[in-house]
Amino acid sequence: MGAEEDFMNDDVDKTMFLFHYRPNKPLAYTSLIIYALFTLFLTARVYRSKSPKFLYVLAFTALMETIGYAVRVACADFTDLGRYVGMTLFLLLAPNALALVNYKAVGEIIRLSNVQTDKFYLRTKFVTWFFFSSDIFSFVLQGAGGGMQSTISLNNVGIAITLVGLSLQLFFFASFTCITIYIHRSPQYNYYVEGYPNAKKNLIWCLYVTIFLLYLRSIYRVAEYATGFGGPIAVLEWAFYAFDTLLIAISFLVYSIFFIGNYLPKPEAELIDSEGTQVPSSESSISQTEKGAAYITETK
Repeated sequence: MGAEEDFMNDDVDKTMFLFHYRPNKPLAYTSLIIYALFTLFLTARVYRSKSPKFLYVLAFTALMETIGYAVRVACADFTDLGRYVGMTLFLLLAPNALALVNYKAVGEIIRLSNVQTDKFYLRTKFVTWFFFSSDIFSFVLQGAGGGMQSTISLNNVGIAITLVGLSLQLFFFASFTCITIYIHRSPQYNYYVEGYPNAKKNLIWCLYVTIFLLYLRSIYRVAEYATGFGGPIAVLEWAFYAFDTLLIAISFLVYSIFFIGNYLPKPEAELIDSEGTQVPSSESSISQTEKGAAYITETK
């Protein structure tokens, strides 16, 4: 009973109980700096290139990572339940927002190609919003399971719910990957961006690499929860940095080098048809194959 009373006391440092180790401050500081740089770089890149606004999700996610590692630095000196839960939410849930960027990018390929289909899973809104909603659902399950794990009597139930959430996320992400492969291989789904003759190909390969990295990271998280709060994976700080921090950082590096905004028309892009007639941007979903059109960016 004394140990439980100590845990409930806000004045007690719970670092070893919650982490099973004392967080490495140099690693946490390094991660904080890296993600802060990604935040600044991606914000400036999206703004200066006038890319589609959904790409600000990249900068926002990097910001959430930065905050998460700032809290982790603080936890190295003193940890209470509030700090630990806050850090976990930022570092566990925030990176999943990167999947939304991939969903939206594939949805844009479908929209720009303007291919009519009776297959519901190849419709723009389905690809973007169904998979995003599935992520939200899995997040809710993970959050609910994580909350229940803080109660001793509900710990096992909480772990099971969290695993269900993580497993559903893996399933839906695998389904999205199959759709991405189909879109890549289908010659129907194509569009053209001025200055980037292989826009679709470059965009898809950026998605493949990041999907692979995010999937590996999700597998690590499933294994971490499956082996328990104090299991052999949860107690290894190097595993967290190798299979979470590093994988997400590499994903951000890929997004920065193979910038998605380069491979999609800018919002102010307009169409010039084969006869040289300017078409309003509101009709930008007309495909190149139907109208012989090419996307260009208006010269200021």
